[in-house]
Amino acid sequence: MQATAAPPRSFCIADIFRAEEIAAMGAAIHETVDRVARALRTPYEESAPQQDVFHRLQAVALRNPVYASALVAAVFADAHLDPRIAGLKDDRRLQDAVAGLCGDFEPGGVTVRVRLNIPAMTQKRHGWHSDVAITTAVRPDSTCHTVLAACWIPLSDVDENKGGLELVTVPLSQPLTHQRAEDGRYVIPDASLDGLPRQAIAVRAGQAAIIDRFTPHRALPNTSECVRWSVVAWVKGTRPGTQRA
Repeated sequence: MQATAAPPRSFCIADIFRAEEIAAMGAAIHETVDRVARALRTPYEESAPQQDVFHRLQAVALRNPVYASALVAAVFADAHLDPRIAGLKDDRRLQDAVAGLCGDFEPGGVTVRVRLNIPAMTQKRHGWHSDVAITTAVRPDSTCHTVLAACWIPLSDVDENKGGLELVTVPLSQPLTHQRAEDGRYVIPDASLDGLPRQAIAVRAGQAAIIDRFTPHRALPNTSECVRWSVVAWVKGTRPGTQRA
């Protein structure tokens, strides 16, 4: 009897990391904030160094949002270069998790970045988007199509109340049309999502949400008192028989 093929999925959640690996990524972020805070003219004590990584920038943002924005920008620009985070580029476990969702592929590199959802800075949340937002039909020089999936790795347990993600739960064969927002990011208009099923996902520290490249997703409001930190690894490659998006 022939086995029935599993239906395609828009995302999956995989247990991947040990607690000490997650803690090391958090330490890398904390140390990045430390280094930048010591270099700026604002007194170092204003960076709330006594707070842990999940409370530090929230405390700063409540007192001095401009200073907090500078520290956040430094983390976005630099923390992913720390070996404790940059090492994800060569982590075979992520490649295997992506293959589990997308099927076999020829690897084409990994891009790693740090992201956050901070209660006091709601403008940092990203609206609806997919990780392939621009097709080569729109911009021939775009390399966006090389992304197969995003591996979203929260550094603490998250759910819909703690700055987690909401995703469309049906796989799409191409990206929905994006528009460029005032902050320069590409977003999908809410009206384009009418009729598509959505789900807010809960992800524990140590897990990764593997999200297909065409799946719309967004960051939900963080109603807790903690910063939701995450590391995102965009895995690139080509699948047999596929064409450029």
